[in-house]
Amino acid sequence: MDKKVVVALVIVLIVGASLGFFLGHVSTSTSPSTTSSSTSSSTSSASTVSMSSTTSNVSFNVYMDGILFTDFYYPSNSPSADPSNFVMYGMTSNRDPVIAGHLNVSWITPLMGNFEQNMTLWNQLNKEYGKSFGAAYRQATGIAVGPTEANGMVYVASDAGWVYGINEMNGKIVFMLYTPGTLSMWEPLIYHGVGLVGLGGAMFDYQQGALNGFGGGHRGQYTGINGLLAFNATDGKPLWLDLTRSQAMPTGVINDGIVYWDDGDGVIHATNITDGKTLWTFQYDGSGNMASLDFYHGIVIAGFSQAYPTNTSAIVGVYASNGSEAWMIKLPYATTSAVGDAVMSVYDGYVVDGFLGYGNGSLPLLNHIYSMQVLLVANATTGNVIWTANVTDGFVHPGDTNNGYNPEIIGEVIYEPTIEGNVIAYNITDGKIIWSSPKLSNGVLQAAPTYYDGYLFVPAGSTIAVLNSTNGDLVNVFHTQFIMRQQMIIVGNTLIEASGTNYVFAVPVYNVIHESSI
Repeated sequence: MDKKVVVALVIVLIVGASLGFFLGHVSTSTSPSTTSSSTSSSTSSASTVSMSSTTSNVSFNVYMDGILFTDFYYPSNSPSADPSNFVMYGMTSNRDPVIAGHLNVSWITPLMGNFEQNMTLWNQLNKEYGKSFGAAYRQATGIAVGPTEANGMVYVASDAGWVYGINEMNGKIVFMLYTPGTLSMWEPLIYHGVGLVGLGGAMFDYQQGALNGFGGGHRGQYTGINGLLAFNATDGKPLWLDLTRSQAMPTGVINDGIVYWDDGDGVIHATNITDGKTLWTFQYDGSGNMASLDFYHGIVIAGFSQAYPTNTSAIVGVYASNGSEAWMIKLPYATTSAVGDAVMSVYDGYVVDGFLGYGNGSLPLLNHIYSMQVLLVANATTGNVIWTANVTDGFVHPGDTNNGYNPEIIGEVIYEPTIEGNVIAYNITDGKIIWSSPKLSNGVLQAAPTYYDGYLFVPAGSTIAVLNSTNGDLVNVFHTQFIMRQQMIIVGNTLIEASGTNYVFAVPVYNVIHESSI
């Protein structure tokens, strides 16, 4: 039998086996629940739902703008707490996702389409078929961003179109919401019992890819179902949908009952969370890719990539009250999607962003470009640039991954992952290097580390590197069976992470610091 056929059959068997295990994990009931549906506009949640009285499981079929959304709810798995607090990307503007509490648990939860926990097979396939095999798997099936948490529930969004609510005590799935779009870069937000997630993935059609190759068109135009979806944070039932013509990938930010988000057409939206009504929009001739928005003293901050045929890359500040421009930092030297990919951080009046800038080479062919990593610090009120630095002397090719390198700020220290596979600590006021860690990965590091109790937890491939935050010394390397490229969260005494191979797991922080593997 042909070798490729054998590999394909192995993958099919793996997915089938993991799906069987997955279904057994989320529910022991085989009785179907009764569903009904009705049409809902993009600003209405008036759907009719029937629930079976003979089973503990509930399903919802909800049509919005004629589009079907299906949710499976398992009430018996629900935590006792009500998920009503507010969670934004990285939990805080400075991107340190640490939540107080006493949680101290360990569990592993497989999700739909998970790849077998076998790093040998994963590495073999990537070696045989090229590293784009792994990138394509993550962007079509896996989880591209980290989890969030709200009062007893962990929320994750899978690129395959699923949104999950998981009991943080035991890893049992409380609900699974299937959307007809992809969920590439939006980390679920929770606000007073309402969940929010953006539809719009990283995959493009041929024409979109051609535009990107020549400098970047508006990201994801007419390439699927795109927009902002609201759902009930307790049971996953869809509430309202705001459709857009281009992808809505970057995670939004919430302030006082309003969610601010952007899309591939360069539009920033201010949306009332209660009813989905648009309060204002701001238009910029760029593309929002993966750069999660931030907020500082009444200013919404967003990053945009270049749009075809001119490089209009910029960091933009917009007044939250009316959508008018507060300031703009134009960055025409940024490489391809860089500024639209990089997740900025904000702290004490500083906005910090890490992205790729042109080192040498020229468009239109990407294989003629090599880039250097740039770290930029600006005034969050005025947009005035305070300092920039070339993070390393090395060059990297802008390949099949995003070109943003996400900083975390603790006190006056910036912790920046690098293209050289290490972390560098900078003084935020003057740009002086405080320390540089040992090399933690043979590839680039992109996700921000997570600071907790004097340690930095750094996702590095299939390992979590633990650094001393004071001097950058390597404390421990904790091995997992998963591929991690997103920032992890810490709830109480437990580290919780999602993987690009479609798993979510929890492990005590003590174990990560002191033990060798999960």
